[in-house]
Parts: sequence; structure tokens; C-alpha cells
Amino acid sequence: MVSLATKAASLSPVSKTNSLSNSEVSIGSLTFGSQDIRGSEIHRRGLLPSRQTLVEYNGYRFLITDSPSDVELPSYRETLKNYNVKHVVRVCEPSYDAGELIASDFKVHDWYFEDGGMPNATIVNSWLKLVDFTFDSKREGYNAKETIAVHCKAGLGRAPVLVALALIELGMEPINAIGLIRIKRRGAINGQQLQELVRYQKRDSDAKGQSKSKGRFAGRPMRRPMLFGRRRSSVKDNLDELAAL
Repeated sequence: MVSLATKAASLSPVSKTNSLSNSEVSIGSLTFGSQDIRGSEIHRRGLLPSRQTLVEYNGYRFLITDSPSDVELPSYRETLKNYNVKHVVRVCEPSYDAGELIASDFKVHDWYFEDGGMPNATIVNSWLKLVDFTFDSKREGYNAKETIAVHCKAGLGRAPVLVALALIELGMEPINAIGLIRIKRRGAINGQQLQELVRYQKRDSDAKGQSKSKGRFAGRPMRRPMLFGRRRSSVKDNLDELAAL
């Protein structure tokens, strides 16, 4: 599998049917059935979402969760095994003993950044290197069903931001990446994070396809982003439309 920096994906407008019971949402080749839509509707009505959310795109698999406690670690371990997880990324304050996961052959990456904020360049680079490594089909031990688990405290801010960054590197428009995650996990990514993701600069690539880091969130002028293939005039338009997901 090629590096994220060399992949691109073209997305077509979202289509929806009228009935929630048989509704579908399509983003390019992706189709979300009534189960996904119903999950978002349950959250909108004030009920808790599933504790784990699988986001899949072009063979890349990410499991967004909240942070387990020590008491919950046994069931959390089983969830990770069920999703073929080997790497767990923790971006919040510790709420459990990572040694328990390490003893079960999981690799835990502690990349803390502030609640409600954005990761620095070092964390972003580390995250994207992990994504490139995990989904490199030429590496020894590659498993097409392997999934990276990433969690923050509630699984609604910092963890979804990292997944959105990976999707953007895959070629998604930032707003489409956010929309995809919000369809799966209602309430993910706050307004400030959304605006920063829209400004995000993808990695450069040299002639050999090797990725090179940039000043990711700094110095890029705001452009008019596209939401599911439709050009929007401002970030406010995006916020208004994404609020309906």
C-alpha cells in the first residue's frame, strides 16, 4: 500500500433517502446504511453513542473509543482483539495502567495534547508514521483487517481529530473527513478543531514518494472548503451544515 501522501480520493455529493428506516448516505464509494443513521439519531436525542466507533476508508481502519478505567480493561482488551488492534494511541491523561495492555502484546503510544485543542507537529508526524507503517501492505506481518485504536477521554475531540488528519492525508477534503466521522460518531470534533482541520496542510512528497513534514496548521490562508462536493462560502456554512449530520 502506498504512502498516505501519494494517495488521493475523489468524492461525490452526499445522497440521502427520506425514511430513516431505509435511509442511506453516500460519500463517493462509501455508503452508510440505516444502522449508521439510526446511531446518529439516537445520539441527537440525547442518548449515549456506542463506546467504540469504527471508521474505515480505502483499507484504512480506525477505532475511536473513550478512555477505559482499570476495571474496564478486561472488556476493553477483548474489544481491541475483536478489531485486530495492535497499536493503541492515548491522547488524554491516563485513566488506566498501560502496562496491562502492554503485557497483552498491545503497543501503547502516549501522545497527550490539550483537551479541545490540536496536536503539535511532533505528534502529527508520529501519528502519520504509525498510520503509514500499519497499513503498508508490503511490510512483514501485514494484516488487511488490522485496526489502529485511538482514544481520548470521551472519544469526541482529540481522538477524532487524529483520524480526520489521516483521512485528509488520504485525499479527503477536510470537511468531508469531518462529516464522515460525525456520521459515525455524533458530536465529534468541536468548532475550533473544525476550523483548524480546514487549514491543515498535507505533507509534501519528494520524487521518491517519501513524505516530508510541513508547518501543518500555521500560515495557510483560509480557503473555501467543499462539503460533500459542494463549495461552501465560509467556515460558518460548514458548521451550519455539519450540525445537521
